[in-house]
Amino acid sequence: MKILITGEPGIGKTTLIKKIVERLGKRAVGFWTEEVRDRETGKRKGFKIVTTEGKEKLFASKTFTSNKLVGSYGVNVERFESEAIPIIEKAMRCKDCIVIIDEVGKMELFSKKFREIVREILNDKKRKYLITIPIRDVHKLVAMLRRDPDATIIELTKENRDEILEDIVSLLD
Repeated sequence: MKILITGEPGIGKTTLIKKIVERLGKRAVGFWTEEVRDRETGKRKGFKIVTTEGKEKLFASKTFTSNKLVGSYGVNVERFESEAIPIIEKAMRCKDCIVIIDEVGKMELFSKKFREIVREILNDKKRKYLITIPIRDVHKLVAMLRRDPDATIIELTKENRDEILEDIVSLLD
């Protein structure tokens, strides 16, 4: 089963991914991204990648100097790749694993290695995946994922986000 989850920013895609990963256990191999907030002000200051193995690394920050920018966040592609690529490669070596990628978004798409490995996943007809994508096609790879005839696309909304968990877990089992 190939599942794409899309929805407006802040709707709960990452929260849903984390709940699904918890339910699937060791079969779920991959990563999600989380906001990093300043402890004193509560303001968002960056983004980190978190792997299903518990590794974390800040890869986008307002304090990073980079020519790769999304809004006011500098993206450190090497830091992202150092966690994302090995965990996705591990998922691809595992026959019964479900590849988890949250998300194929603007920051992550700066990485050529990431784009290549996502294309490889897309072309593997036997591979199970759960991938989040932006609501809009911010890159041709997002459009390719959306057009995958084997993928089920689920748009997460305020109305369905509390009930959809069981449906997705059932599809992936």
